[in-house]
This record gives sequence, structure tokens and C-alpha cells, in this order.
Amino acid sequence: MFAPPPDLADTVDCFWTGAWDLAGQEPHTVQLLGDPCVHIAMERGASRVVGVWTETWTRTLSGVGCVRAVKLRAGATQAVFDRPASTFTDRLVPLADALPTALSVEESVLDAPSHEEAARVLADWLRGVSAPVPDPKCMLAVSLMETLAADRSIVRVEQLAAHAGLTVRALQRLFDEHVGASPKWAIRRHRLQEAAVRIEAGTQQSLARLAAELGYADQAHLARDFRNAVGTPPGAFGRDVHR
Repeated sequence: MFAPPPDLADTVDCFWTGAWDLAGQEPHTVQLLGDPCVHIAMERGASRVVGVWTETWTRTLSGVGCVRAVKLRAGATQAVFDRPASTFTDRLVPLADALPTALSVEESVLDAPSHEEAARVLADWLRGVSAPVPDPKCMLAVSLMETLAADRSIVRVEQLAAHAGLTVRALQRLFDEHVGASPKWAIRRHRLQEAAVRIEAGTQQSLARLAAELGYADQAHLARDFRNAVGTPPGAFGRDVHR
């Protein structure tokens, strides 16, 4: 994972690479609780834009492969694409359909001798396709997503709308255009990601206390949300990751 250069920091969260070698082995299924970001992923024969994923992300890996990608900042979709972020939500859109100019650098990215060089090629390409002056609404969406990530006290859409100085309806439109998910979903996803991280790290002894710290009414509410998003209750998730 590589941080963006300063001139792309308003748009890019990071550049990342995923590589696997499962030759002669059984396929491996990966499950992730996705973040509220759009990714531009380059992979031989399967380059794509990955929208915000509102359910658990699942992919089965086999053989040998590599993905080199850009993770856009949450809320920054329209700094690169001229369409609402919601048009990508829960979708894998072929790169040729979403951003044809990306195909001109696909080979250079995938053939780069190192992951660092691939990130440099991607950065150079993004400088040519990103908006030279980010739209104020886009930057507001980015700022609000940063606020959600940092401020655990925001647990209701009305709180976020008040913080932004917007009506709830205007906030919902902003998120549809620039984030790709509703404010309610974004608030819940940040809380669930934090819950998953704490459970995986083994630092959370009490689910009731965790629920209270994350703004849930009670442990049952957290457990229900967690099961709906991850597919398993918090207790079972903790047992699975610590096997």
C-alpha cells in the first residue's frame, strides 16, 4: 500500500497491490467488510471499477494473479468520473466502459517491475484525468466522510446533516452523487468496521461495552447489524478469526 503524492491527496486514499500464487492449491475465498470507497483495479483480463460495496465483499482466488489498484478517497468519485457515485454501487464495471482512457496505461501498470513503479504510473495517469479543481460538493463529501471516520459520537443522520449545515434530504443527495451510499449506511459501516477491527484484535472483552461505545442502543442492536453486514454474529466472527 502506497500513499499518494501531495498533489493527488485530495482525490486518492492510496495505491495498493494484491498478489497471490495458489498454483496447485485449493482456491481461497476472501471475505471483507468493504469501505465506502471506489477502487480502480487493474488485472489482466478483468480491469474494472469497483463501486462502494454495501454487503460483504466475497471473492474466490485461484491460480496465480495480481491486482494493482487505486483507492479513491471516500466521497471523491466525481473527481475522476463524470457520473454519480451511486451508478457504481455494488457493481463491477469494466474499465473500458467506465473510463476508456485507463486502458492506455493498463499494460504499463501491470508490467511495471515493482509495485512502487506501478503506483507512479497510476499517479501520472490520474493527473491527466482528475478534475484540476475539485468540485466544492465533492470536497464537502470527502470532508464529511473524514468526520464520520474520526468522530464516533455521530450516530444519526440528523447529526451529520447539522454538522454539514444541510437538510437531511440535501445530505442524502450529496451522498448519492459523491459517495455512492446513503449517510445512514456510511455511519453504520464505520461503526461496524471499528467493531470488526476490535474483535479481530482481541482487545474487546465486552460486546455490551463495545455497543455502547459505538452508539448502539444495546448489544442486541449491534449484533443484529453486525450479522446483517458480515453474515455471522460478533461472537462467532471472533471465534473464527482467532482459530
